[in-house]
Amino acid sequence: MASPSLPQLIPPPTQIDDTHKVYSVALACILLGIVASMFVLLRLGQRIHSRTFGNDDYAIIPALLLYIGWTAMAGAVNLNAGVGKPLWEITLGEYSVWFKGIIGSVWLYPAMTASIRISILLFYQRMFATSLNRAKFAIWLLLALQIVYLVVFSILPAFICKPLYKAFEPLEREMYMNDWYYYYTQVALYSVSMAFDVILLVMPLYPVFKLQMPMKRRIGVALMFMLGAAASIAAAYKLAIFVTQMQRFTAINPRWLQYQMSMLIPPQFDQYGTTFWIPSQVEPTVALIGASLPAIRHFMGTTAKQVFTSSSSKFKQSSGSTDRTDQSGSQRSRVRNLRRNSDSEVGLRSEYLELNSSTKAFAK
Repeated sequence: MASPSLPQLIPPPTQIDDTHKVYSVALACILLGIVASMFVLLRLGQRIHSRTFGNDDYAIIPALLLYIGWTAMAGAVNLNAGVGKPLWEITLGEYSVWFKGIIGSVWLYPAMTASIRISILLFYQRMFATSLNRAKFAIWLLLALQIVYLVVFSILPAFICKPLYKAFEPLEREMYMNDWYYYYTQVALYSVSMAFDVILLVMPLYPVFKLQMPMKRRIGVALMFMLGAAASIAAAYKLAIFVTQMQRFTAINPRWLQYQMSMLIPPQFDQYGTTFWIPSQVEPTVALIGASLPAIRHFMGTTAKQVFTSSSSKFKQSSGSTDRTDQSGSQRSRVRNLRRNSDSEVGLRSEYLELNSSTKAFAK
C-alpha cells in the first residue's frame, strides 16, 4: 500500500454481500466427495465380507481420510471465501479464508495423492508381483519414490511465506509471500504427480496381456486396472489450466482496476473455483473410484444380475396377469355374444309365431 495512487482507489467492502454468491462449485466438490467415499467404503466392505482384506485396503484408509479432509476444505473455502463472486465484492475476511485454503492445499495435496498411489501400487503388487520379478522391482521402486515425493513436496511449501501466517493477511501478504516461488513449486508438484499417474496408467498393460485369456477379455481387464490411474488425465488438465491461468493478465474486468485490492490480489482469482477447486477435486475422485472398481466388480455384477432377474420376473408376472385379464375378457365377450345371439333367436321365433298366427287368422 505504499503506492501514492492506492488511497484514491476504492477500498474493499467491510460487510459480506452474498448477492452474487456461487454455490455450484462447493456443491460439486461435496457431491464428488460423497460419491467417491461411497465407492471406497463399498470396496472395504466387500473385501471384509470376502475375507480378502489386504495391504492395499489398509493403504486406502488414510487416503480416504485425507480425501474427506480435502473435500471438507474445498466446500468450506468455496462457501466462506467468496469464491465465484466479483472480486470487488469480497471482504478482507473472505480473502483471508481464501488464502488459508491455498496454503492448506499445498500440504494436503501431496499427502492425499501419495496415499492413493501407494494403495494402487500395493494392489498391483498383490496381483502381479508374485509371478513377475520385474514388476515386483518396479513396484518397490515406485513405492520408495512416493515417500520421496511426499517428503520433498511437504518441505517446499514451508518457504512460500516467511512468516507463514502472513500469507493469510491480504494487506500484508505481498511483502512476505513469493507468488512466483509458489507458482513454480506447484507446477513441479503437478508435473511429478502427473508423471507418476501416467506410469501407473500403463504399468498393468504388460502383465495383463501375458495372461492366457481371449484378447477381448484381456482388454477389459486392462481397462479395469487402468481406471485407478486414469487420474492422469485430470492431472494433465489441471496442470495445463494452472499454467494458462497464471499467465493470464489481459482478460481482466476493467472495473477491478478501480479497487485497492486489485494491487494485491491476483486477477486470476476471478475464475478460481472452476480452474483450481473443480480439477483438484476431480483428480482424486477419479483415482479413488478407479482404484475401488476391481474390488467391487463382482459385487456390482451380482447386484446388476439380481436387479435384472427381479425386473424380469416382475415383467413376466405383469405380462401373465395381463394375459389372464385378456383371456377372461375374451371369455366375457363370447358370453355376451352368445346372449345376444340367443336373444336374437328368441326374437325371430316370436316374430315367426306372430306371423303364423296372423296368417291363420286371415285364412279363417
